[in-house]
Amino acid sequence: MSTIRQAILEILSQRGPLPIDDIARLTHRSVMATRYHLGVLINDGAVLTHPLSRPTTVGRPQMLYALADRAHNQLPKQYDMLALNLLDEVMRVLGEKEERALLRRVGRRLANTAPPLRQAARWETRLERATDFLNQRGYLADWQRTNGEYTLNICNCPYRQVALTHRHVCDMDMALVGELLNAPMKMLHCIARQDSKCVFVVKPTANKK
Repeated sequence: MSTIRQAILEILSQRGPLPIDDIARLTHRSVMATRYHLGVLINDGAVLTHPLSRPTTVGRPQMLYALADRAHNQLPKQYDMLALNLLDEVMRVLGEKEERALLRRVGRRLANTAPPLRQAARWETRLERATDFLNQRGYLADWQRTNGEYTLNICNCPYRQVALTHRHVCDMDMALVGELLNAPMKMLHCIARQDSKCVFVVKPTANKK
């Protein structure tokens, strides 16, 4: 996003709905230039317009510009800081063993929100379901079969900055993947260990094909 459009979003977040003249003055741009950037933000669904309740001039009603709900996703966030502080506090209060158990429970609970699967489903079906579920959450996952083993690759960690400091977060993903596949597995590579991707290997059991 351009610097001027980011500035407009931040101004509207700080000051609330404003007319275009005020936005132009605060961003040090002409009204014409400001109108262009507001138009882009409106088309993107980041800004909404509504008329002034009490028009100050005769003729065409003056509009107020305000943030739309989706615009908040484009404002600065500190989710990593929140997660790091929460994990620090969990470790301090509960200790490492309970922290890891808690993260595994979170992973299993998340997996249980995936679409249901037949107990006798084929391995390929299980892996497709798992990768679809993970990709909907930003993991960039795929799978392949090599020498009788299935490999699940995760190319993006949605909380990489947190996992680099709190490696136990990987326990959550181990539980998540294990629950999705309903199978024992091992992790060969991990983004939190500075590997290029996370790699899980699953050996098929006799009751699934």
